[in-house]
Amino acid sequence: MLPLLFQDPEHAAQAGSDFGGTTQVHPLGVAALGAMAALALLAPRRWSALPVILLLCFIPAGQRIVLATVDFTFIRLLMCVVWLRLLIRRELRPLVWNHLDRGMLAWAAVSVVTGTALALTLTVLINRLGVAVDAMMVYFFFRMLIRTHEDLVTLALQFTISSFAVAAFFLIENRTNQNMFAIFGGVPPITDVRDGRLRCQGAFAHSILAGCFWACLIPFYLLRGWMGRGWGLPVGGIVAALAIVAMSSSSTPIMALGFGTIGIAAWFVRGALRWLRWLIVLWLCVLHFMIMKQPVWHLLARVDIVSGSTGWHRYHLVDKFIERFPEWWPVGTMSTAHWGPGLHDVTNQFVAEGVAGGIARLLLFVWTVWLCFAGVSRSMRVPGADRTYQLASWALGTSMFMHCMNFIAVSYFEQIVVEWQMTLAAVGSLTLVPGADPQRQLEQLRAG
Repeated sequence: MLPLLFQDPEHAAQAGSDFGGTTQVHPLGVAALGAMAALALLAPRRWSALPVILLLCFIPAGQRIVLATVDFTFIRLLMCVVWLRLLIRRELRPLVWNHLDRGMLAWAAVSVVTGTALALTLTVLINRLGVAVDAMMVYFFFRMLIRTHEDLVTLALQFTISSFAVAAFFLIENRTNQNMFAIFGGVPPITDVRDGRLRCQGAFAHSILAGCFWACLIPFYLLRGWMGRGWGLPVGGIVAALAIVAMSSSSTPIMALGFGTIGIAAWFVRGALRWLRWLIVLWLCVLHFMIMKQPVWHLLARVDIVSGSTGWHRYHLVDKFIERFPEWWPVGTMSTAHWGPGLHDVTNQFVAEGVAGGIARLLLFVWTVWLCFAGVSRSMRVPGADRTYQLASWALGTSMFMHCMNFIAVSYFEQIVVEWQMTLAAVGSLTLVPGADPQRQLEQLRAG
């Protein structure tokens, strides 16, 4: 078991995996990496993210090269190639900086400082620097790439095309009980079974994250149809995503679909959404102080959409997180295993942020999330904004909402972290995030 300090939110659920810190390459993996690197250098700008998407979908995180204790995962190596492309093809563009960009930089800096202060070892410093650099490379690459709503639709198209193949591999895994991607390492050869249900995961780090990954892309698929580009591909992509979620056999992605449906339906009452939000907060307060005998977060213990869900564990984790505040708030804590049985497994992104970097890192994370919703809200209120602009903003807000609901039940690591940072970057590029002149933001968006 790795100490929690080494398990940033990107790696929190990776405890017990045996591929970290060890060079593991397969000839097919090397060939795929080479092909994706060539594609990254040669593809048109709008398709430059395709090799990243393909690598995420079909090469597990177990493929990596370790030099001087530093893990060079294939996605990290490919991101270096992508940034080389930006430099040699002169695709870097000046950004209208906003608070989200600054918040991401501050989050990365605090992650390095708090982790190093807690452990006081060179190994942790290198680990946290690697996590921070990865996050900044991904986030600012997509900030450079996503310039207009067309770029977001193109990204959705690339994910849609990939989803058909991913769904086919999931179907094979579901029928054979064997994961074909196990030859690369990082995923089990025999598919996990819980309560008689196969929990397929393909090349993804976990079945829950595989389902969440594809569920949170559905709002972007819908955007293509809303923009009048035809509904054939969006519907096909949605069907593939739903099939993947079903074969992952996990409650969290199924709930993400439910929250996504609520988010999309809220479009029709968007004028009253502010009041609805406050009514929900008021109702939770009533439940907590007047009706429930347990704290309101005990509702987590009652969630069991797919038989065998660990809702009580999630409640217990949050309860101990609040109780142990004096322990973790300065710079985090080395481990949560002593909090209670099974609590070494940090299945909550907000908790993971706190235990990995203390109150400063948690607050910065919450601030970046708030900035995203504020950006979407401000965009919806732009006078004279056309329907495409509003629908794109709403799709981004819905996807953000789905991710945030996922955070209550799981902590992100490996492939889905890239999708999360891509979503943040899209919000930063396409909405009026606070911290920049709205007129300049709109001018840059129109200029592309």
